[in-house]
Amino acid sequence: PRGFTLLEVGIAVGLAGLLLAVAIPSMNAVTAAELKETTGMLQGLMRDTYARAALSGNAHRVVLDMEQQAYWVEATEGGVVMPRTRIEPDRQGVVILDPRDERIEGLEDSTDDEDRAKVELYRNPTWQPVPFPGKDRLDEVKPAKLPSDVRFHQIWADHLREPARGGQVAVHFFPGGYTQEAFITLTDDEEGERTLSLVTQPLTGEIWS
Repeated sequence: PRGFTLLEVGIAVGLAGLLLAVAIPSMNAVTAAELKETTGMLQGLMRDTYARAALSGNAHRVVLDMEQQAYWVEATEGGVVMPRTRIEPDRQGVVILDPRDERIEGLEDSTDDEDRAKVELYRNPTWQPVPFPGKDRLDEVKPAKLPSDVRFHQIWADHLREPARGGQVAVHFFPGGYTQEAFITLTDDEEGERTLSLVTQPLTGEIWS
């Protein structure tokens, strides 16, 4: 049997290129839609957490885990005193959740009433996970995962000196209606070229993207 002519090969290559030109934008549109949907979902979660803190009189926070690409909501009784010194991410941009407050260094074994009061005020509170909106059962407080194509690109909150690129970051919501200022950026590509961000407004509690 005879082989293909150059004209036939050219037509086949042209058709394949045309199909790819149609398919690739469609695939990009699907992943971009997932990025928008995830950003919108987190925006709604933070608005709900703000309302919970205001109504309950207890501090709440949304914890964002950049290692596991997961998130969850926690609460503690009463308010929270934030660290005086901003946390510095390490060279890889990694931060840890709830570092020890330097103001209680060396005071925990003191018998002085003033020192003990400082320890009580500045030590990290006990946080308990709470169900997501619309969930009531205690077994429904497990961390939620981001979609496989979406990840946290970088996160900054006002207790950090620089944006974090790894570790865990919490955005706090206080009973008086005050919220930490924060910028949460998500992406759906390895290079982080396509991103969407959430911004929290500290005085109004408004969260917009």
